[in-house]
Amino acid sequence: MSQVGTLPASGRRVVTRAPAGADELLALDGAGTPARTMAALAARLVDGVDDWLALPAVDLAAAALLVRRAWIGPTIRTDAFCPGAGCGAQIDIAFSIDDYLAHHRPRPFRGAAEGVPGGYELAGARVRVPTGGDLLAGRLLDCIEEEVPPATARRIERALEALAPPLAGELAGTCPECGATVELWFEPVDYVLAELRDASAALLQHVHELALAYHWSEAEILALDRGRRTGYVELVREELVL
Repeated sequence: MSQVGTLPASGRRVVTRAPAGADELLALDGAGTPARTMAALAARLVDGVDDWLALPAVDLAAAALLVRRAWIGPTIRTDAFCPGAGCGAQIDIAFSIDDYLAHHRPRPFRGAAEGVPGGYELAGARVRVPTGGDLLAGRLLDCIEEEVPPATARRIERALEALAPPLAGELAGTCPECGATVELWFEPVDYVLAELRDASAALLQHVHELALAYHWSEAEILALDRGRRTGYVELVREELVL
């Protein structure tokens, strides 16, 4: 089933579909760096964008969460261990992807005027929002187009945090056992790719079972969406039990 979402920095409305086996294979094999792999997955699964690396980097991180929502579900669940002295309790952490994106939505910044596409003019300087391409090239801190005083640079950094809030950051909570503060670093692209790989771990086994049972080619099996493929595998296994 397709799902609609909005990219936070560019404001584009996009449609995300559930994966087929070929998409899972891409997640397993990768396409280079995590950012490039996610851009390749987004190009396959998210309609409405021609070049993900040309969009703000935060939109690529948002695409990772939207892909995860369509692939696995709308709620992220993980755990951590309390760092409190003598505690070490395991703490369950859960949050909604939609709520997380809403909490990190862009905010206007006083004095920032839109300039060229993807850029702003602030305090006499031209500033562009870091793109996915900047992320790959390690240029996230090189988006001010001219030399500015340190005070202006700090103001520009605050402006970019408001206009294109990064989705990576600390998740903070309180241990219910001892009351200690628990912080967990969350980086959407890396986290989502790890989840997708775990969720796709059985793909090759599924291909093997369906090829033996139905004599389908690998390409035919990988073209099935995840739900239908899993359904066929369950039928094959039920036949073996009977």
